Amino acid sequence: MIFMKVLLIVVLVLCSLLLIGLILLQKSKSEGLGLAFGAGAGESLFGARAGNVLSRATVVLGVVFMACALALGVMFGQKDKTLMDGVSSDPLQASAVQAQPIEGIDLGTPVTEPAAPTVELPVAE
Repeated sequence: MIFMKVLLIVVLVLCSLLLIGLILLQKSKSEGLGLAFGAGAGESLFGARAGNVLSRATVVLGVVFMACALALGVMFGQKDKTLMDGVSSDPLQASAVQAQPIEGIDLGTPVTEPAAPTVELPVAE
């Protein structure tokens, strides 16, 4: 289960980085930030139909990203089995340990703390 979580996290990180790169490579309508990061290189690399290739790759990576995120959410949402699962939380069923006096030791009388002083506060009328 841990191997699967680690694998999905790695795939999620790779998808997110590739999505960032693909989105920056796509040609925008105003030729803004895409041109600065090499949108022209994307056209020369993929040919005249670069928009279709980049758009399809973006959609595929987006679906993979969402599937990994959903699977990780389900996996991390499940309650893992712990060592304390078999322990009863009912105090009546728990085994109580009785304190036994030790022979030869005089504990004396129990010390009680004095009562807190009481203060009468004036009541506003």
